[in-house]
Amino acid sequence: MEEELFYRALGDSLTVGIGSYFNRGFVSRYAQMTVEQLNRPVRTEVFARNRMTSGQLRAMIHDQHVRSRLMHSNIVTISVGGNDLIQANRMFLRTYNPVVFEHAEQQLYENLLYILYEIQILKWLYPTPYFIRLIGLYNPYPQLGYSQFWINRFNDVLKSLQTDHIRYVDILPHFSEGGRNLLAFGSIHPNRNGYNLIAKQLVNSGFSPLKI
Repeated sequence: MEEELFYRALGDSLTVGIGSYFNRGFVSRYAQMTVEQLNRPVRTEVFARNRMTSGQLRAMIHDQHVRSRLMHSNIVTISVGGNDLIQANRMFLRTYNPVVFEHAEQQLYENLLYILYEIQILKWLYPTPYFIRLIGLYNPYPQLGYSQFWINRFNDVLKSLQTDHIRYVDILPHFSEGGRNLLAFGSIHPNRNGYNLIAKQLVNSGFSPLKI
């Protein structure tokens, strides 16, 4: 095998793997798929917390340990935004003012812009081939009539941040089609099948510039 790759997984409960019980969620599966695709060993580190918002991830980026690991990264995945939306919905149910969603959308954009800028600065300081994948949101509350509209709006924020090194990974259509079959029993989090699907979509997003 060739030289090892360094994979850093950032984000919320999806990155933690909540709901998969005996499986580490999409992170370990994606890492294994990457080994199989590129024939290179992958060293993985997870920097994630259940219920993490984009603001909390922005704060975590200042941690020197996290920064040193990101500096040497080749692969970065980010799952964030779902908790921003959930918090906005809680506020909406108290106020019925849709402005709370617009504010959360703007905050997500500003926080992710900052996070991605910081990662790219770190990679400028340590210039090795790398890419970043932004994992899109799915809709765990289809029964809420307005949920799909705001899921799409938040995903549009993620799409707008794409560059040569950054790609958006769309999982919404697959989770909409799979429904409860991709979610853990009694949970809004993916089950093993759901996490495997996320890993496959990450692989489908490609490995450039790591693979010619």
